[in-house]
Order: sequence, then structure tokens, then C-alpha cells
Amino acid sequence: MGGRRRRWTVGGVVLAILVATVAAIPEAAAETPVRVRDVTLTVEGERATGRVYEPDGEIRDLIVAVHGHAGSAADFPEYMASIAQHTGAALLTMDQRSADGRWRTGEWNVWAGWQDIVAATQWYRGEHPGIGRTVLWGWSQGGLTSGLAAAYAPPGTYDYWVDTFGQASDFISWAQAPLAGPSLRPEIERDAGGCGPLTCPAAYAARSPSLLAGRIGVRRAILLHGTADPLVPYTSGLEMRAALMAAGKPVSMYTVLSGRDLGGAVVPGDHGLSPVFFESGCVVERLLANTEPWASDYIVDVANGVNTAPPAPPNSKCAA
Repeated sequence: MGGRRRRWTVGGVVLAILVATVAAIPEAAAETPVRVRDVTLTVEGERATGRVYEPDGEIRDLIVAVHGHAGSAADFPEYMASIAQHTGAALLTMDQRSADGRWRTGEWNVWAGWQDIVAATQWYRGEHPGIGRTVLWGWSQGGLTSGLAAAYAPPGTYDYWVDTFGQASDFISWAQAPLAGPSLRPEIERDAGGCGPLTCPAAYAARSPSLLAGRIGVRRAILLHGTADPLVPYTSGLEMRAALMAAGKPVSMYTVLSGRDLGGAVVPGDHGLSPVFFESGCVVERLLANTEPWASDYIVDVANGVNTAPPAPPNSKCAA
């Protein structure tokens, strides 16, 4: 992913990430046979926006990407375009409008967010009735939001769910919100109707994928989490895995202790544009290439010479 390097601060945790600017999208589209077009839909009477990356040729599959907290549909355009190019699938991503039209894009608006995701998926599949598989892929807050989409969407909407260091429940997200700074807990409460989990537990339960595991009807869920994650602890991935297993749902989990960053250095498996994120992109590509095996667990610990993950797709950057 090209672009400019900047510092991203979330609640005092500074992560060095590579972010391509929105202005770089036409350049990326010119270098690769991928078109980018804006999406505007009306969902629940409000305006929902996003974008779709479309490779040349017949579009047979769809990837629905769900951004994290403080993110938007403009995140990582060169990387999104490269995945669309590698797979030949369209990649659709939404800004996730606020629940009442007053919030900023990127705030904790998971209830409106999952509705936007499902509506956009239905719209795009309606435009392209020949689409076969649909992969739902969310990271961080987008892991929880995409889990809600998988649980509440009509049966058959999604074939696979890829959850990258996502929160498993709204209850734990509220409890651990200080890890991401003082503004997150009020956002979570506002999304739940203006109250905390002790006051309105039903709203939090309705926003908790781990409590909705029995409703998730995908062919398989693939979870990825780093053991050094400072924002969404590794135990969240274990919680989601346990919930899916208890519900009898097919699930695989990648545990990343260490991997390589964009410069090739060995780094811990943490949050943001980390080895965990890139391994999840490789999972998406392998799913659509029919090369993702169905083993239940994978361990990636490059620092200690351990990597049981499947081989990387061509031209892709996985954790190793």
C-alpha cells in the first residue's frame, strides 16, 4: 500500500500505519484494472454513503469490507484495490451513517452500521444477480459490526465471515472502552439508546455477536487476533470462537503472536495495520481462490519460527 506515513493515535496508543489518502484513489485505479465508484443509498430514511472497487471483467464474487472505529469507506484504498484485483471480486465498503444523522462517520454507530452493510450488500447483489460468493470482512469495531450483519441479515446473504481483531460483545466493548480513550464509552452508550449496560442490557445484548452466534448462518467464520493487541484484547477473539463453537457453527481461528510489518521487521501481533490485518486479507483472497483449508486453528509466531498458516496467495503480504 502506497501513500504517506503518519501517526495514528487512539487513546494514547500510537500506531505507525500506512494510510493512502482519498486523493490517491484515481492514481491507484489508473495503475491497476480496478474502477472505483461512489455509493449513495437511503437506509432507514437516511443517507448512507460508501464506495465499491470493481475489477475489469465479469464480477462473480463480492467482498463486503467493514471499517473500524475512526475509519471510513476511504480507508486503505490501494490495499482494497489490490484485493479486488487479485481476487476478481468487487469490494464494497460503507461509511456507516450514524443512527440519527448527527454523528460523525467513524463513531461507534454499530446498529446503523450493520443495517447499512446489509442494505448495500442487497443493493449490489441486485445489480449483479450473477454474483456467487459473498465474503463479509470486518476489522476492530468493524468485526463487531460485521458480526451483527451476519446475524441479522436474511439467510444466505453471506457465505463467509472474516473477523479481524473484532470485539465480541457490546458489554465488553463498553467495559474496555477506556483502552481506546475517554470518548468511546459515551459513543457506545449513545448507540445503545443513551444508557449503560446495567440500565439497558437488552440493547447491549442485541449488539453482541457472541450472544447471537446461533443466528450466524455463514458457511464458516474465520477469526484472527493478535496476542499483543492493546485495544481489543485477544480474549475477545477467544470469546467469539467459544460462542460459535457452542452454537455448533464452523469456525477457524488464527492466533498471531508475531509477524512481519510492511518493512519486513518482525513485530508483535497487535492492532491496526499489523501482521494480523494482512493475514486477514490473505484469508479473504484464499477463500475466493478456494485455497483456504478448514483446519480449526493456526498459529503464527515468526519470531520463534512457528507458522502453521496456509501459504500466502501470489503477490500478497501475509503475517510471515
